[in-house]
Amino acid sequence: MPIDQPGRIDRRRLIVGTGALAMAATLGQRTARAGEPASRIEIVGRHLQIGAQRLRLTGVAVGDPTYIRADRPLSDYRHLASDWRANVVRISVQPGLWRRDRTGVAAALSANVAAARAAGLFVIIDWHRIGFPGYYDPLVPEAWGLPTDANIAGIEETIGFWTEMAKIYGNDPAILFEIWNEPSIDARFWKATGEHWPVFKAAWVRIVTAIRAHAENIVLCAGGYWAHDLVGVRNDLVDDPRVAYVWHAYPNAERGDMAARLRTLGGLHEIRPVVVTEWGFSPETRGELHGTVKGFGEPFAREALEALGLNHTAWCYSVGAMPNLLASEDGRPSEAGAFVRALLRRSALRDDWRTAPDV
Repeated sequence: MPIDQPGRIDRRRLIVGTGALAMAATLGQRTARAGEPASRIEIVGRHLQIGAQRLRLTGVAVGDPTYIRADRPLSDYRHLASDWRANVVRISVQPGLWRRDRTGVAAALSANVAAARAAGLFVIIDWHRIGFPGYYDPLVPEAWGLPTDANIAGIEETIGFWTEMAKIYGNDPAILFEIWNEPSIDARFWKATGEHWPVFKAAWVRIVTAIRAHAENIVLCAGGYWAHDLVGVRNDLVDDPRVAYVWHAYPNAERGDMAARLRTLGGLHEIRPVVVTEWGFSPETRGELHGTVKGFGEPFAREALEALGLNHTAWCYSVGAMPNLLASEDGRPSEAGAFVRALLRRSALRDDWRTAPDV
């Protein structure tokens, strides 16, 4: 999504508390029991799989621990697993916040990952970079309470981040690495052509290579157009058997034309797993995010997520980050949240739904 679209925060305090997180952070260092290697996710054609059982990830994106989740309790993860029946959460790291307070953000991330894993959830760690170096580096408004370069990072800095993540979380196969949130060449480039994939792919290969020196976790790679363009990727895959792909979808893109929206997948979902790590709609707002259950939610869930068997995490389990899945801080779902909750609960009844293995 463009920086002035989903993910905008109208009110959040920037809180990074390391002392209160110390106990939870230590949980993030769990290791496999001696003689009992943890089951890892495999990629078999277009599916994720654990052992002989197919895996479909269905859950929510919760934002980053120190901004969007600054006031949210760690008990959210238990609630998402038991009540919403999610089996995965996507937890973001803002590059600018990482630069400002690496120790604090690392501790907050560790606490949130540990709480999610303790609830039996798979976890996607997302490097929330928007744009691409040398092409498009969007600044966020100061009013958001973030560093203006919150979503900006270079390739070398990104490699450094993922090297550290691989060393910390490489022992847990239930954690997936989404190496770049939303690549985009130009804020005005709003079409899926696949023409910029070679630029992105060259960077992804470098990042994946750095990760593979330390970890075998599943890596998620996005295409352009704010992760909405997978055209051409099918014939030019990242040469790594443990790479799956990312797709984002909101009402503004190909509004009202589901066939055009599905063409942006480029047929990649037919041969490799695709994870829709952001999707959503907001009945309460106007403009690019506006969508209703009938107009966007139901047809997108029916014709894209369910018909194609896509993995997905809806944005965002928050009151302030739009499209918001919560109507109030006490956890009451918004209209869109109620729809997503019902969708996840139905998915939990499917044969390919399962919780994450312990390590």
